[in-house]
Amino acid sequence: MSKPMDGFRRWAFTPDLADSDALELACEVAGPASLEEVQEAWAGRDLPAKLAELWADSREAELFRDVNYGQWGLRILSPLASVEALDRQMRDRPSDFMSGDVVIGEFLGDLEILVYAPSGEGERRILVALELDSRDEWYGAGSSLEEFFENYLEAQGDKFWE
Repeated sequence: MSKPMDGFRRWAFTPDLADSDALELACEVAGPASLEEVQEAWAGRDLPAKLAELWADSREAELFRDVNYGQWGLRILSPLASVEALDRQMRDRPSDFMSGDVVIGEFLGDLEILVYAPSGEGERRILVALELDSRDEWYGAGSSLEEFFENYLEAQGDKFWE
């Protein structure tokens, strides 16, 4: 059975030497978080099993990061960073974030964040939250973490949901 980050671990950038404007991208995937790390970070909160599986595979990752400028890509947050980001969003945007939401990642170079929304339906279970827009204007990016990661890998970091 494949793990959520397997494809990103295997991905290798091959630059097109004819295209000098091409971004040089890299994927860096850390090893697993310990069960204790996840439990400590999420103590007293409900954590969806899919997120526990993600962190059991990789405690954090940078996917399709722009190597030269750091202005592109997706940072998958560690369990503790996820809790801190969720708390910040719940405090700053209480009308947009719902109970059960989990902030999974932050997009590099902009203010969008990746949210797992267990109360969402269909493509709105994985959301790309926009900094200045209300929840109903956020992009639906997948019906599951697996689907999101498959599509993001296939798109090689392009924002396929736009």
